[in-house]
Amino acid sequence: MWPQGEADAGQEAQREILEKVPLQRQGTPADVAGAVAFLALDASYVTGQILAVDGGRLLNI
Repeated sequence: MWPQGEADAGQEAQREILEKVPLQRQGTPADVAGAVAFLALDASYVTGQILAVDGGRLLNI
């Protein structure tokens, strides 16, 4: 979710956030769907994990 505020201030905050994301882009629903498909179809031995689909954003928080 993006920070709330004035339109211009919000866009500036979004730009600053994206500069810190290693993949340098906003995530899409397809990114989340790909992670879900992996867990549902290819990860039969994975249990009890939290999968961050965030483009690496948590590395800079």
